[in-house]
Amino acid sequence: MSPAARTDSVAGMPPTSLQLRTVDVDDDAVLDRWMSTTAMIFHAPFLVTPERRDFRRDELRTHRLTGMFDGDQLVSTYRSWDWQLTLPGGTTVTTDAISSVTVRASHRRRGALTAMITADLADAARRGLPAAVLIASEAGIYRRFGFGPATESATWALDLGQVRIGGWVPRVGSVEVVTPQELRPVAPQVFADARGPGDTDRSTWWWDSHTEVTRAPGDTPRPRFGVLYRDPAGTPAGYLLYTAQEEYRGRVNLTTASVDDLQAATPAAYAALWTFLAELDLVATVRADDRRADEPLPALLADPRTARRESNCDFLWTRLLDPVAALSARRYETAGTAVFELTDPLGYATGRYRLEVDGAGTGVAARTDATAELTLPVDQLSAGWLGGGDLLAAHAAGRIDEHVPGGVQRLALLLRTLRAPWSGTWF
Repeated sequence: MSPAARTDSVAGMPPTSLQLRTVDVDDDAVLDRWMSTTAMIFHAPFLVTPERRDFRRDELRTHRLTGMFDGDQLVSTYRSWDWQLTLPGGTTVTTDAISSVTVRASHRRRGALTAMITADLADAARRGLPAAVLIASEAGIYRRFGFGPATESATWALDLGQVRIGGWVPRVGSVEVVTPQELRPVAPQVFADARGPGDTDRSTWWWDSHTEVTRAPGDTPRPRFGVLYRDPAGTPAGYLLYTAQEEYRGRVNLTTASVDDLQAATPAAYAALWTFLAELDLVATVRADDRRADEPLPALLADPRTARRESNCDFLWTRLLDPVAALSARRYETAGTAVFELTDPLGYATGRYRLEVDGAGTGVAARTDATAELTLPVDQLSAGWLGGGDLLAAHAAGRIDEHVPGGVQRLALLLRTLRAPWSGTWF
């Protein structure tokens, strides 16, 4: 988006009503209003103070901040930046990451969100980015702009009174309890080694905050523990960050340990870190939010039913802007060809495409005049291009038109990966 202040009128509104403007991060008064608006609408448990504003400023300076103004009053916020997304096969593409999207209740349904997001997507498309990504606070908002839920996350729980690690699970390497700060030098490399389809970048600010090298003014400190796994050669290959909330009732231990982050670059690291959690003393329950829906955890347990998947929800939403670039950048696990027509309410992806995958897993997408086997909206392909989604369900629901028998299944098989894409990084 242009750094110059925008004064574009919202479509369908009087010219003097709402205006879209760039937020100057170095203007204390405007940045305070922008941060206070996001904090209010997301019900943040802190006040925006000058100290907190200054703490965030350097990070926000690397992002694109905009807002809708009603005169001098800021009534909505929006933030975006360029972010790397991991694709099947391990390659990455630059995407337009979107966050801090808010509209005050006093100015809803007046075109504020539409003005902000369409301007940002237009800018991303002009710059040649193949896709945009976000985490949706409400699932019903973003389909109309072409986004679809591309990854799922689940909450897993272990009742430590019942859990036993299976005797077949290897115990190799070493596990060391460390401070979060001691994880800071090694955790980014472990994350890079463990990173898979659906994962997004983590900034320097993210790492410093989550390992408590720095703490935002106003945040309440809480004990957080680190665990580092080293392989038999001594190389860091996994880590864990967790907290514990002590609770007793009539001297019965009800303490819960909550997993904040668990990254494992090898199966041995994964097994060692979950073994550590399963064998914690004076803990009744281990709970891990934002984990894989297809977490391998049950396979580690003597009784796999003692790992409970308590919830399952969408996490990362993506929006294809250039299907040719996006589909050609990833690797595939099934060879074949599919020809499909895309519809797009904003026009970026509208057209007919041919996806051809060879036996080595290399895919080439291109526009074509060949007869389409199916027609689908861009939000459905956006949900499935990373290897997840459910095109068959979308077809059954009437969202995909099949013109050639088996066309939906062929495209679904080409896109599908053995392990579902996953992201556990909030942004």
